[in-house]
Amino acid sequence: MGLSKRWKLPFENNSVQFRWEVFNVFNQVRFNVQSVTNPPSFQQVPSAFGNFTSLLTSPRVMQFALRYEF
Repeated sequence: MGLSKRWKLPFENNSVQFRWEVFNVFNQVRFNVQSVTNPPSFQQVPSAFGNFTSLLTSPRVMQFALRYEF
């Protein structure tokens, strides 16, 4: 998702643009099914059985930009 605003400058068709972009706007989490832990013996590490160790999606990321056009 992105939002931008452009301001025209009063000399020689120059302008300034401000831009805000957001990736993974709703911050949804998708687990990586391939990363489920299966310890060799259930009695050694019972609390680690079936836990996901990685994600397919990255967390919400935002970036800002300021652009001067001449």
